[in-house]
Amino acid sequence: MIRGLYTSAAGMVSQQVRLDVAANNLANAATPGYRADVATTAALPSLFLYRFNDALGQIPPLTVGPQPVGYLGTGAAVTQVTTLDRGGFYRQTEREMDFALQGEGFFVVAAPAGQMYTRNGAFQVNAHGELVTSEGFSVLSRTGTVARADDPDLCDNLAVVVAPADLELTKVGNSLFTAPEALLPADTPVLRGVLEEANVSPVEAMVDLIAAMRTYEAGQKAIQTQDQTLDKLVNEVAQI
Repeated sequence: MIRGLYTSAAGMVSQQVRLDVAANNLANAATPGYRADVATTAALPSLFLYRFNDALGQIPPLTVGPQPVGYLGTGAAVTQVTTLDRGGFYRQTEREMDFALQGEGFFVVAAPAGQMYTRNGAFQVNAHGELVTSEGFSVLSRTGTVARADDPDLCDNLAVVVAPADLELTKVGNSLFTAPEALLPADTPVLRGVLEEANVSPVEAMVDLIAAMRTYEAGQKAIQTQDQTLDKLVNEVAQI
């Protein structure tokens, strides 16, 4: 019975992670360049059960070995949270400081922790005429300097890089990424007056949210049922 409590609790913990991921995806459905996350769930190791002492009480006594019952699951856990690499739809904004990449790659920004990468091209202009992100990080040009809003060839001069297929990026916040090594320059065309929308389907995110919530409630109900059974075992059966 105690094992059942732990199994149910493990399932609730994994569903809580799914809830958090789905809620974050839904909250960022309108964030330009956002990449949705997906929680991958896997079963925990199973136990193989046997029955013992099946021959006790028989006359004459029989010698019978343990009888196999079958596998008992011990719950599930989230093994990893991965980021979907599919692109989002493009939306015309006609705003001069909105940019989008027509293909693979990332814009390069200078953050206090080092270079970071983003698909969110909703840039702004600071008091010095320089391009910055919504977080205030400087947007870099191909020469490594800060890109300026008055550059007549701004689209061609923005730094664009691409990550090798075997290199794993780490998401920071909602639209920034870091890499363990410098990424390679790319010739991906830059569109002006266009934004790439998040690759989140609000309908899919809502369905995932509801499914995780229902599964979480089922685990909660299982724990309540087992708790009531233990209560009867201790307070009623033990008194007989």
